[in-house]
Amino acid sequence: MATEIMPGQAVRYGRTGTVGTITRIEDIGGVLFGCIDTTDLLYRIDLLIPVELKEGKVVKVKKDAREAITEERLRDAVAAESAWLNVDASCEGGG
Repeated sequence: MATEIMPGQAVRYGRTGTVGTITRIEDIGGVLFGCIDTTDLLYRIDLLIPVELKEGKVVKVKKDAREAITEERLRDAVAAESAWLNVDASCEGGG
């Protein structure tokens, strides 16, 4: 990621559009999560996008389109890989 996410930084969670400021960062099972003040929920750091807050409005941090596409593809790949970690390889398809 181009910029390091840290407490006090304004971010947006791309999947739901949730915007807020990081209040704390937690390491759970080797994965970093940031708590957003508006929801008081934990979000994976690698899925958060830095933004700038100006007079109550959210302004997305400008960056190169190629870099944004590369980061989005990386976030999707990481999310897909982590989904497989929750599969226990049992076959319980019924029938």
